[in-house]
Amino acid sequence: MTSVILPTRTWTPTVAETADAVDGSDELVVVCDAESDPVVDAAPDRVTVVSAGEPEGCSGKANALATGMDVATDDIVVWTDDDVARDGGWLDRLTAHARDCGAATEVPVFVGGGAWRALEPAMVLTGTRGVASGEYVWGGGVAFDRTRLDETSLLRELRRTVGDDTLLSQYVDDVWADTTHLRSVSVGGSLPAVYHRLARFAKTSALFSPVETAVLLAVTLLFTIGATLFPLAGFAAGTALGALGYRSVGLRRWTVLLSFPSLYLFGPLLLVGICAPRFRWGGRTYAWHRKFDVTVDP
Repeated sequence: MTSVILPTRTWTPTVAETADAVDGSDELVVVCDAESDPVVDAAPDRVTVVSAGEPEGCSGKANALATGMDVATDDIVVWTDDDVARDGGWLDRLTAHARDCGAATEVPVFVGGGAWRALEPAMVLTGTRGVASGEYVWGGGVAFDRTRLDETSLLRELRRTVGDDTLLSQYVDDVWADTTHLRSVSVGGSLPAVYHRLARFAKTSALFSPVETAVLLAVTLLFTIGATLFPLAGFAAGTALGALGYRSVGLRRWTVLLSFPSLYLFGPLLLVGICAPRFRWGGRTYAWHRKFDVTVDP
């Protein structure tokens, strides 16, 4: 038996696909913000819909996941999102490996147009490869055995932070990563959308892994300086690194050709994201001061 927790305010096609994947022995817990959200009336009777209320000191998604965990009844729990297209068998794969290993995650590739294209190769090399290595789990598709972790501490900390899946990564070991079914996630390509997503990524990295982030920032800034002084060598090294990164996760996209400008810009952009005073996510504005110190503005 499996409990699938899905935070959403609306009944999207992806939510319907998820509901179809949940058989009679499993449960789907949809968590919205308020009883007035459209999903409350749109969800069929076989789906459990609960309201999390407004978050206080954490992100709306972290608040929803913690609320869903309180309601979920099964030992194997799946966290997923409302914007990820699925193929047949995804839920069975995740849950089977979660039972064997304790945790299993899908691997995302964030794709988009506009300004996002300049960041995609760098995010493949950092975010996608990090999840594919089993070092982190991805909240858009992760299953875990709740009996193998300290759930009380997890829920307490979920209600005090923004980095829900990064937090979960600290509670699970021996993560199996589904590298044969990469998940394409569409993201906004406008400058504001890229800024807010980058800020959330950078702050999550800096607050949860400060030493590793400092090393990443130093290396990427040194690459920017070196490529400025030696552009041909920088172009060759950046393109080769990007190609190796895409190949390592079995990804074939033309955006690999943008590896050099992506890596050239990544260091300065990462610094901007770390220093960002606020960012928007899911209709709310967050000021993330410390790992467990979050201010939420409507």
